[in-house]
Amino acid sequence: SSSERSISEERFNSLQDNIGGGKGEGQSTEHWVIAPTLYKPESRPLTPELKECMLNNEHPVELQDELGNGVFITDDWRRVYYSYEREGLIDPDTGYAKYEAEIEGVLPDDLVGTLYRNGPGKFGINGERVAHALDGDGLIFQIKIYPKNENGKRKVVCQSRFVETAGFQADLEAQRFTQRSTFGTCIRGLPQLFPGEGKGVNSDPSPQPILSKVFGNAFNTDIKNTANTQVIAFGGKVLALFEAGLPYEIDPQTLKTIGEYDMNGSLAIDKLPVKIRNLPESMVPDMLGGAAHTAHPNICPRTGHLVGWRWSQLPVEKALEVVITEWNSKDFEKVDERKYNLDQCELAPHDMAMTDNAVLLKVNALSMNSVDFLSGIKAPSAALEMDGRAPVRLHVLPRPCAEKVFEPFSVEVPACFSIHFSHSYEDPDTGNIIAHFSGWPPSDSKDFLGAWGGFAPVFDKIP
Repeated sequence: SSSERSISEERFNSLQDNIGGGKGEGQSTEHWVIAPTLYKPESRPLTPELKECMLNNEHPVELQDELGNGVFITDDWRRVYYSYEREGLIDPDTGYAKYEAEIEGVLPDDLVGTLYRNGPGKFGINGERVAHALDGDGLIFQIKIYPKNENGKRKVVCQSRFVETAGFQADLEAQRFTQRSTFGTCIRGLPQLFPGEGKGVNSDPSPQPILSKVFGNAFNTDIKNTANTQVIAFGGKVLALFEAGLPYEIDPQTLKTIGEYDMNGSLAIDKLPVKIRNLPESMVPDMLGGAAHTAHPNICPRTGHLVGWRWSQLPVEKALEVVITEWNSKDFEKVDERKYNLDQCELAPHDMAMTDNAVLLKVNALSMNSVDFLSGIKAPSAALEMDGRAPVRLHVLPRPCAEKVFEPFSVEVPACFSIHFSHSYEDPDTGNIIAHFSGWPPSDSKDFLGAWGGFAPVFDKIP
């Protein structure tokens, strides 16, 4: 009715007056707009129906023929990147929660077991939000699906905890960011002159002047391991993975963090993944000589082995040392490993693909602006410069347990920017390796994941 609509408009206008102030009903209409998309690059006002749903916290009715039209509300999208919290259910410091899920419908009888998931879940500390969504601390979810009980009933129990890395614990104790992160979060230098705004971890990040970044981060190469990228269960262990550091071992039952895991002696603790070869050992700084492990190992369906790789930068040679290792599931025993050099590769690939005999690694056309990084002005990822018109180099390396032996080789892939593989296999008829991967088309953009910065990713602006 017109009177009801008038009341709704009055509430909406009242909320607009309180944007950013946390007043009134504790809501803000700043992001109550239909989000921009590639084909409609400007935000649009909410329709009356959508506005009414937002005011009443109701889900709009969606007709089948309207789905896929790219209509979504910016505020809803931002809530996906809220810090993991709920009063009375989730412990705000540890992220611990445990509850039985409601089951709608019927679970298949053979769907039984434990599923682990990992991703950024804690997006700030003491009212300050991380500068980039991918800098959030890791959050492990465990979903246990039980078989039918004697009454024929099923049960699903969910449990969660943050990965309490050394950086996580330091931030919690100091109540501030104590390390640089991969994508933009950093130490606030000269905090008396440049304090954070403390708007809340679910608000936009506080701006930080260049002078504050330099004073807080110059020549500091200690990057926080957020352990937020992947989780695997193998060989009796649960590991939270991060591509530029060591895995963190997680208790498979309680999800409490046990500590860094050296992959059964394969990784050195407290050393940077940088090696300077042909230099007398006495002249190599103690902090160098380590390796980092990929966040995306694969399990081979043929052998049951976990196949992963560790990497070390070789800055003098502008190359990357890669060691591919296969483990079996008995006490995480190392089966075999092989070492390779990737020439003209200054930055570690993110993902891998695997066949019966090969490991595939993609190297994008990226270079590091060392001055921006070492000065503290930019985070490691922000200091990367991308050539979106250059071809991608695909390295094909023999697996340590390959049945067919071949020499390592590489091929050029037409210009694109690619992070993840889907899958790969060897064609039984031709013997060719077939690999499927996602990639952005050629672009003149020099930005690397910049559209993921700020509060949440802006997909219509990703190059």
